[in-house]
Amino acid sequence: MTIRARVCGVGHYLPDRVVPNSWFEDKLDTSDEWIQARTGIERRHFAAEGETTSVMAARAAERALDMAGKSASDVDAIIVATSTPDLTFPSAATMVQAELGMSAGFAFDVQAVCAGFVFALANANALIVSGQARSALVIGAETFSKILDFEDRGTCVLFGDGAGALYLEADEGKGTNEDRGILACDLNSDGNLRDILYVDGGVSTQSTGHLRMQGKEVFRHAVEKLAATAHTAMEKAGVASSDVDWIVPHQANLRLIQ
Repeated sequence: MTIRARVCGVGHYLPDRVVPNSWFEDKLDTSDEWIQARTGIERRHFAAEGETTSVMAARAAERALDMAGKSASDVDAIIVATSTPDLTFPSAATMVQAELGMSAGFAFDVQAVCAGFVFALANANALIVSGQARSALVIGAETFSKILDFEDRGTCVLFGDGAGALYLEADEGKGTNEDRGILACDLNSDGNLRDILYVDGGVSTQSTGHLRMQGKEVFRHAVEKLAATAHTAMEKAGVASSDVDWIVPHQANLRLIQ
């Protein structure tokens, strides 16, 4: 038998505040038509005062547990993928742990920006497959509205706030692509491209900073690398593209997805 990490519950949380494209028209040289034509985005959600990353992450986690019919006492590990934690430390994951009333297990954050949820999922998978944990909550949560430059129309219209969660449990499989659960992961990084998408501030530079992006370069690399890593993951899983019914990319640009 092969141990697989199987998804048993999913949940999400979005702040109540909806920000339509028209909200930007009084602040920038832009329009609803311009934003939709270039990104496909019609609206985004912004967190309210005090609605932090860990708060949204906890709400999404509760919904994932509800779907799975589980409680906090069933969770061995929490991994939160975020680039916008409440504090430098402790981790947002430990704040979620406390909010859920989880008195045992462990919790930590992963910071890999757009790829963060996949990196967190790969870590949870490794913990479950190795036997370190029997169950895990994987949560992606961001309050990007806090680091946007609202004078930069190339970035501020692209990002919003929210959280999504998965509850995973160990399951026995046959070791084939007929199994339920995570069949393959493929992770990649390239530090040489750090200047095309970054925040120009941080703890060691003693500044908060704003998100900066070279949109055309990000677009070009994303199309190329997302396709390449998808092919690698399918090869590892032993499936062909004709076997795939759904593709769910983390991407705020409809043209890039297409």
